[in-house]
Amino acid sequence: MTSLKLTDEQLECRNMAREFCQKRVYPVTRKLDEEGLPSELVAEMGKLGYLGCSIATEYGGMGLDPFAVACIIEEFARANAGLATLMAAHLSLGCKTMELYGSPEQKKKYLPEMAAGAITSFCLTEPNAGTDVLSIQAKAVPEEDHYILNGEKQFITSADVAKFFVVFCKAEKGPTCFIAERSAEGLSVGAPEKKLGIRSSKTCPVHFQDVKVPAGNMLGELGKGFRVALSVLDYGRLGVAAGALGIAEQAFDEAVDYTQNRVQFGKSISSFQATQFKFADMRVDIDASRYLLHHALQKAMDGERFSIEAAKAKLKASETASAVADENIQMHGGYGYTQDYNAERLWRDARITRIYEGTSEAMRMIIGGAFGAKKGK
Repeated sequence: MTSLKLTDEQLECRNMAREFCQKRVYPVTRKLDEEGLPSELVAEMGKLGYLGCSIATEYGGMGLDPFAVACIIEEFARANAGLATLMAAHLSLGCKTMELYGSPEQKKKYLPEMAAGAITSFCLTEPNAGTDVLSIQAKAVPEEDHYILNGEKQFITSADVAKFFVVFCKAEKGPTCFIAERSAEGLSVGAPEKKLGIRSSKTCPVHFQDVKVPAGNMLGELGKGFRVALSVLDYGRLGVAAGALGIAEQAFDEAVDYTQNRVQFGKSISSFQATQFKFADMRVDIDASRYLLHHALQKAMDGERFSIEAAKAKLKASETASAVADENIQMHGGYGYTQDYNAERLWRDARITRIYEGTSEAMRMIIGGAFGAKKGK
């Protein structure tokens, strides 16, 4: 298991993100939850390099390593998980697909814009295809020097503001990945879903009706889209784990602060042994989540396969975020159930981390699959 010690550069990235969030996000986080993300805030993040922090410097990004990127996502999630979701999905899914599978020409064309803040959405899920990726029904039919895309994608993060869409469709040789531009005729974005949590991040359906995409916009090989999706989702799970960890850390800090200042029976409730035992369990789970995340990040940084490690980190961090956020409400008592405190929002935001980028059940399938029964001779 890798060490938790961060380099000076990684710590600086974390501290700068924390400072930005303290000034620009924490003071308005409730407003963001109610009204959504203002375009000027997203533009400011792009200008400061946050929306291109994982992209190589040759394409206008910051070229940060996976640890630094995770630190940044975590800090944003502490302040507002919806904002962190916009960033993580853009970097870990949209941009990462282009980084891993784009041709030199495609990278040169798209990555500079993505690094500057052109939001990129990842269009995989459909109304009848979630965990079962191979069930996608959207089609890509070849026609001369382009493909015609038809179908519907569901629960697409940041589709309301995206300029580019990484789209998975069935082509003549199987699932295939393309990049489509928002300006393409026939591409439309539906109304945002009314969600339980991460409300500042909009989640919308995306419709493709005879959308013409140049054959040169194919990402990866024809019929190899399933492989593209699975490899990119590993990075997405690192982003979810980092965001979940940020939610858990914030909920823990708020629980400690509240109980230290809440007096019952003549003393602070943080002094009760029952409270301290809860703190112990919360802290152990958070630290365990961080170890698992760092282990996965190190394997990614070393260029090794990290599918199982990413699944472990995502599973543990997401379930920890939910448990700690729930305990935070409990420690706040009746106040935790009101919007007067942040506890209820953290609980709502934590819940999605056990669902998107692969449910907890899917993560257990990935992890447990490594120990399946051996086939007979």
